[in-house]
Amino acid sequence: MAKAIAARLSGDDYQSRVFWIQACRMFDERPKVVKVEFEAQNVKSLDDVVVHYEPPVDDYVDQIRTDYYQVKFHVDYSGAFTWQALMDPNFINAASVSLVQRMRNAQQQYAPDGTGCRFIIYSPWTVHPDNEMAEFLSASDGRIRWEVLSKGGVGSKMGRVREAWKQHLGLKSDDDLRKTLAPIRIRHGNHLDEMAEQLNQQLRLSGLIPVEEGSLTHPYDDLSRTFIKQGRVAFTRADIEGLCKKHGLWRGLTLNEPEAKRLGIRSFMRSTEYLEDATDELLCLIHYFDGRRIQDPVLWQKMCSEIESFLSRSTREQRPYHLHLPAHGSIAFVAGYCLDSKSGADVVPVQSTSQGRIIWRPGQTASGATTQWRSESLSVRGDGNEVAVAISATHEIVVDVAHYVKRSLPTVGRVLHFALPVASNSSIRDGSHALNLAQQLVAEIRKQRSTLERGAKLHLFWAAPNAFIFFFGQVARNLGSCVLYEYDFDSGAPGAYQPSLSLPH
Repeated sequence: MAKAIAARLSGDDYQSRVFWIQACRMFDERPKVVKVEFEAQNVKSLDDVVVHYEPPVDDYVDQIRTDYYQVKFHVDYSGAFTWQALMDPNFINAASVSLVQRMRNAQQQYAPDGTGCRFIIYSPWTVHPDNEMAEFLSASDGRIRWEVLSKGGVGSKMGRVREAWKQHLGLKSDDDLRKTLAPIRIRHGNHLDEMAEQLNQQLRLSGLIPVEEGSLTHPYDDLSRTFIKQGRVAFTRADIEGLCKKHGLWRGLTLNEPEAKRLGIRSFMRSTEYLEDATDELLCLIHYFDGRRIQDPVLWQKMCSEIESFLSRSTREQRPYHLHLPAHGSIAFVAGYCLDSKSGADVVPVQSTSQGRIIWRPGQTASGATTQWRSESLSVRGDGNEVAVAISATHEIVVDVAHYVKRSLPTVGRVLHFALPVASNSSIRDGSHALNLAQQLVAEIRKQRSTLERGAKLHLFWAAPNAFIFFFGQVARNLGSCVLYEYDFDSGAPGAYQPSLSLPH
């Protein structure tokens, strides 16, 4: 009995933290979230948390006005999502109605053509890797990839899934099934302690007081329980601010450069789900990736054109710009490359830190010119004049880079390794420090390459904050022809790099 009660209370806390993370989104400088509901009364089976947008937010080709969350907490990782489990009422501890049937009922009521809203299943469980669902569930944002599920005839692997779901839902055609599945998102949530950390970050950004680590009580969970007892459902920004002031949880907001236009480029979803709130214009590139992996290497160059076009179009006014870059390092580099000094645009990157998002504007602090790169040259037995550059700012990468170069780049004669005195996530302090280091780095690369090497390709590898990579891109045009590389974090294999972009484009 005690274990069952503990599991139920943990589930309540999990739902509460999802609610508060969503509520914090209303405190952005120019918020798009206008109302958040907790245990909504008019939405059967998708009532845990409901988020309303005005204006609507972009979701590739759709405009989303409402997100409906079903929060499914589990005390362990003994289960997983499969396409068969979605048809099984026992999977959600129900008597007769399955999860996908609940989605179908909601879709008929709120999205009859499959557009305008999302039904988000939020759970610490993931899709089973051996199930067919792993092939058609997007690792980027949890959508069901119809372009994969729709392949093949009735007797094919995907055809059998389609036929089973249509029969279970009483649907007549594949198009009916497509409309039913289009709003569904299955998203992997953090475990309970990680949710507490994520919530604290959102609270700091919102002007609310975070919960002290190790605290025996959680005031925001307590408030959620009070809402349920009072039957209070819907909350605006003013409602949340008033409640938090009343309970001593408000410390206020300080706006930095409020006149700035906020831009964003995103290539992965995890921890960036709500970037729409922090930006006026957003270029979302996650549809080119499965998780962090590019779907097809040729897409890198296509993205380069999109980035260039987006930045050119979005920075025409004479005003400051803040650029959020939750993206692959290659994309941060290209953004800086497009916005060099000749662009005339006043664009500074926004760096995500443990204390929230920080504007890295050079000139606001001392330059940090006393920090110097430590450099070394390693021969890799190549027979060409091409040079690889390994940049170790957050952690050492020279061993991996050398391994990759020896295996895959026979035209590279040596590796130049540049490292900071102490490689860590805090090794680069701010915008002034980052720009100074980027300028130093370019000068040293030019100095250490021979005349023949300067006429050949330069291969760039790094472990560094994206805001620094942006500044590096801004000052790197005189390095000549460059090839950029991305590390495959999922692989973990030695030298797990893949080429991404070649510049100039």
